[in-house]
Amino acid sequence: MTKLLLKGIRVNSKKELANRIYLYFDKINRKSVVYRWTYKIEEISVEEAIVQ
Repeated sequence: MTKLLLKGIRVNSKKELANRIYLYFDKINRKSVVYRWTYKIEEISVEEAIVQ
């Protein structure tokens, strides 16, 4: 986030900086990405996969 958002940003106050950061988060979170677990998925048994 730091390099993408703060590179070249110029603000006059901390409040303006906070608003810009929140706008960036809102923009990024509009289209969420579902995480797909792939690491050693074949090795997990059904019993291990069920969380109690």
